[in-house]
Amino acid sequence: MCCTCGVNGMIRLEKISKDNYRECLRLQVAEYQTKFVAPNSRSLAKAYVYYDTAIPFVVYSEEKMVGFILLRHYDEGNSYIIDQFMIDERYQGRGYGKQAMKLIIERIKSEGKYSKIILCYIDGDEIAKKLYIGLGFHHTGEVDENEILMALNF
Repeated sequence: MCCTCGVNGMIRLEKISKDNYRECLRLQVAEYQTKFVAPNSRSLAKAYVYYDTAIPFVVYSEEKMVGFILLRHYDEGNSYIIDQFMIDERYQGRGYGKQAMKLIIERIKSEGKYSKIILCYIDGDEIAKKLYIGLGFHHTGEVDENEILMALNF
């Protein structure tokens, strides 16, 4: 799959499988972040329900699982949606999130099927907002309850 070398070593994405899903369920954000990110168990249930459009990935730094991403394609909107993105609290602040997002963006662009990525962050999550803006996402002006929508067009 995709890989990149960064200051923090080799980052790669792998699809969720019967061999790694239990470890994914153990990943957690810090207590104060739980209002910003759904539990991975909920996201894996969503991936099961939307099995025809969802692609759940785990993020590895070398051999350590450090995060989780749930990607869904949305044909009518000609876009991918990042439904879930999290880095375990033990591995935050090391650049893994930025590297993982770059890998997802590269993967989507290389497929050449969709021209946009949509995601959202919860109002008050300044870390996520800063990350997404730094990667080129822009606010769409849409807000769904307390979720602020952003898009990256290419």
